Amino acid sequence: MAKLNKRKLIYVVDNLFSRRKNVIKKIRPEQLETMNLFPKFHNLLKNKKINCITHMKDFDGIGSASIIESNYRNNINKIFFTDYRKQEIADLIKRTKTLNNSVIIISDIGINRDSVPEILGMLRNFKKNNNIVIWLDHHEWDLVFAMEIAENLDFLVCNENEINCATNIVYTLLGKKTKKAEQLVHMVMLGDLHKQAKGVTEKILQKTGYVISQICFQKNASRNLRTLVDYISNYNLNNNFINKFYRGYLEDAKNNTILLRKYMVEFTAKNKRFVVSFSKNLQSSFAGYFLLDKTGADVSIFYNSSTSTVHLRGRGTECASFAKYFHGGGHPFAAAFEYKKINIIHKKDRDKAIMAFEKAAEKIY
Repeated sequence: MAKLNKRKLIYVVDNLFSRRKNVIKKIRPEQLETMNLFPKFHNLLKNKKINCITHMKDFDGIGSASIIESNYRNNINKIFFTDYRKQEIADLIKRTKTLNNSVIIISDIGINRDSVPEILGMLRNFKKNNNIVIWLDHHEWDLVFAMEIAENLDFLVCNENEINCATNIVYTLLGKKTKKAEQLVHMVMLGDLHKQAKGVTEKILQKTGYVISQICFQKNASRNLRTLVDYISNYNLNNNFINKFYRGYLEDAKNNTILLRKYMVEFTAKNKRFVVSFSKNLQSSFAGYFLLDKTGADVSIFYNSSTSTVHLRGRGTECASFAKYFHGGGHPFAAAFEYKKINIIHKKDRDKAIMAFEKAAEKIY
């Protein structure tokens, strides 16, 4: 049976300021702040050209880039937005191939077994082109892969924990401490660590999640995400740009939620209840928790036909093991993986997918 990851240690590799190279320190997440590395990072970055690579599909990735933007606005060269899918990683490698003589900050990007060879190639190219490479992440990393990748980095923070999201790690190491920045980081942490948010904060989190999804589902995603980072870095979360995408998401979601209801199927495996459904262009957390709330299931499985991605949400039951079975990844209660393209209108295609998910659940749990 899949077990929750109770580990609270993070991995830190400091090849930038320390004399001991490629040494992985295992520390508790709260110790990161006590290392007091901000002055060193600030002195390094204030006179350097900066390129950012961040996760495109959630507030943590956008929040990470926004913290960097708000602190080093005049130094930013480009911000590259990517996802964990193979094609996205391949495109990222092409887009960043010529970066040189800069600091490259990678945030909120995890790794899995399948992506390691391509990522190592990308990092080696970065180093060959005289870049300083900093990777700040909070997904679970296999220690063997962390050691291998760390050899091609100047600084690394990684591994799943219950305290830091990527935005908070970026803020701890790279950001000046201000009240507005603290409020932004706190908000992102509530959303990304799936903790209770109330009142205005809950509404802003939901709205921002919908806006990010809507942008990613449309053309010119990178350009519009860049604009979104500009607004968030100025702590402006209520403007015509954001409101336009929010209204668009709500309008599109009406019909897509009907599909989600229509194609909803439940099954039980090893005394765990699962609910599966199929739709398109729905924000993953909305779809996942909608399914959990409607059925009372332990784990929801949402197939998004727009991206051929399966999104998992668990309420009291971890689902990262399920994603890893299909070579994906994520957090204990929110994970995802790529799946083959299917026509969700055809019942036969949906039934085959459900059978595959049910078979996997029997093996995992």
